Amino acid sequence: MNDASVIKKLSGYDLSGYSLAGSDLSGATLANAKLRGAKLAGADLSGADLTEADLTGADLSGADLYQAKLAGARLNGANLSHCDATSANLVDASLNGANLVFAKLTGANLKNASLVAADLSDSDLSDADLSNATLTGALLRRANLKGANLSDSKLFGAKLQESNLNNAILRGADLTSVRLRGAKLENADLVKVSMFNADLSNANLLNSNFELANLRSVTMQSADLKNVVFDGANLSYSHLNRADLSGASLEESNLWSARMSGSVLSHVNVKAANLVATGLSKKFALGEFPDIEFSNTTAWDTYQIRRHQVSRAQAESIKKEVNRRGFFSRLFSR
Repeated sequence: MNDASVIKKLSGYDLSGYSLAGSDLSGATLANAKLRGAKLAGADLSGADLTEADLTGADLSGADLYQAKLAGARLNGANLSHCDATSANLVDASLNGANLVFAKLTGANLKNASLVAADLSDSDLSDADLSNATLTGALLRRANLKGANLSDSKLFGAKLQESNLNNAILRGADLTSVRLRGAKLENADLVKVSMFNADLSNANLLNSNFELANLRSVTMQSADLKNVVFDGANLSYSHLNRADLSGASLEESNLWSARMSGSVLSHVNVKAANLVATGLSKKFALGEFPDIEFSNTTAWDTYQIRRHQVSRAQAESIKKEVNRRGFFSRLFSR
């Protein structure tokens, strides 16, 4: 196995558990090879063909995977920390539970890839294609995703605190319950995203587009939302306390019961928006921010609606309490 020319032509071979650490495997043909648990730390696999190879649990830490072909490869539980997979082809690859901490994946193609619970903290995914990828529960803290394509991706419960998503495309992505506290999302395309219960506290979303997005119960406290487009978005029950919405467009958006205390609303467009139960009456809003744009169809908050509005949960709680008290009153009256 020391002959490099032999090692480089091993398509379909079973090399599970072999130690090839530091080997020169550049341009090697290893398609469909079995490399489960193989030791490939620091190996040169640049330009290698590992299409549909089984690298489950393999150690590829610090490996050179520049322009490597890994389409359909199985890398579940593999260690790819500090590897360089710039421009690598990982279409349909499976990297569930993989360690990609500080990995360099600039311009890599990860379309349709599965990265469930993978650790991509501090990784560089700038300009990478992650469209339709599954990143449920993945760790992406401080990751660089600048200019990345994450359209239609699934990021349910992913942790992206302090990550860089400037100019990223997230159109149609599922970002339910994601953690984006302190993240950068300037000029990001978030049209039709689902971000129910997401946390974007202190995030920078300058000039981003949330048109038609589901942002119900999202937290954007103290976020920079200047010039953000929220047209047609659902922001009901959202937390926008102390957020800067200067120049933002909320046309035809639903902000029912949103919390907006301390928010900056200079030059905000609320034409045809639903502001009921937000505390923003027409008199108060125009008194504080006379440059707000509104229309005859803007639904302002009224104290009458707020005072008498009872949520379904509250109604059920009251009903149970009434029934309980009624039961005991009948019991002790006998």
